[in-house]
Amino acid sequence: MKIFLDTNILLDLLLDRKGSYEASVILNSIDIGLFGGCVSDITLVNIDYIAKKQKKEREIKEFLILLLETMEICIPNANLIYKALELENKDFEDNIQYLLAKNCKCDCLITNDKNFKFDDIEIMDSKAFIDKYLK
Repeated sequence: MKIFLDTNILLDLLLDRKGSYEASVILNSIDIGLFGGCVSDITLVNIDYIAKKQKKEREIKEFLILLLETMEICIPNANLIYKALELENKDFEDNIQYLLAKNCKCDCLITNDKNFKFDDIEIMDSKAFIDKYLK
């Protein structure tokens, strides 16, 4: 099974926010090969930008290297970005992540964003994913 991780899942772990335990379990399951993991290239940039306010640069760099070593990095092309702009959902970043998850043939997209709603891919929060696939 291939899973796509929204940026907020990884920030939960790095910034030790609510959901950090679940994020750790999910990332470890990818690291040991239970699942294939995917993230958007912009996720790496967003993690660096957001985390710099709370973490040391070295910690962020080590986390990004870990992601590069364990995850498939999905990169949008111009056609995908046009499609993201055409979707009715108003959250452009969510649209790109959704289309990247489909483009990278992911079975599931994990996000703790309550407004992330698409019908043709399984979308669940980190706790629901663990309850369904790791218990």
